[in-house]
Amino acid sequence: MSYEEVYKLYHTSPEFQGFIALESQPVYATVTLFVALAFMLLALMSTSKVRGSALAVQFVSYTGLSFLGSIFFGLATVFLTNSFGVYA
Repeated sequence: MSYEEVYKLYHTSPEFQGFIALESQPVYATVTLFVALAFMLLALMSTSKVRGSALAVQFVSYTGLSFLGSIFFGLATVFLTNSFGVYA
């Protein structure tokens, strides 16, 4: 594809509208970061709280909480990189 074709496509394509406005992404990043930290702390505390229960129950609760924490850490990373990458 030549430069002229790319230039024409760029100017004829519709303007991109993001799902979440860039101005509000730092707020979302802060909230999701705190939620992720809360889930990770709950996961760590769940292993010490339920010592009398079966190992399978402890494993499932730890896995679920750490999975949710990881999802929210991923969202926080995306929001942080979008906000700092655009505004820096």
